[in-house]
Amino acid sequence: MQKWINRKEFKNYFTHKNHSGTNIWVVSKVKKLPVEIVDMAIRLADLDFINYVRICDETLAASSENYPNRPKVPITNMNHETAIGIQILYSTAYKTINFFDINSPIKGNGGKMVDAIFRDFSVEWQPAVVMDWSNGFWDKIKEKYRKNNWIM
Repeated sequence: MQKWINRKEFKNYFTHKNHSGTNIWVVSKVKKLPVEIVDMAIRLADLDFINYVRICDETLAASSENYPNRPKVPITNMNHETAIGIQILYSTAYKTINFFDINSPIKGNGGKMVDAIFRDFSVEWQPAVVMDWSNGFWDKIKEKYRKNNWIM
């Protein structure tokens, strides 16, 4: 059974669980979130290079930088020269996450972000990578986390 956190509980939940003090924003139209998505956000926020996390009703984005003209939007663009970030798309109806964008100009940080997503990852949720331009990164991740039932 899916456990949800409602909007009134967000701030209290983030304050007690987010030890890094990273800014976590939830878009105002979101009234409740599955605990799995909230916990993923907190684990990403705890990475020392992540400064911004944003949760929408179908996306979770985390990055070391945000857009200067859009201060609550983390930069996750692939091939960005300086930003380290990740964006996943999620479906609560189907319990899926899709790794949509990931970028790390510093070797190893991409793996750390994926590890943060998969730490305590619920077996009820399925991961996917719809478009793979990684030259082998996702093949290694799928092998490492092969117990998870990947959507192909």
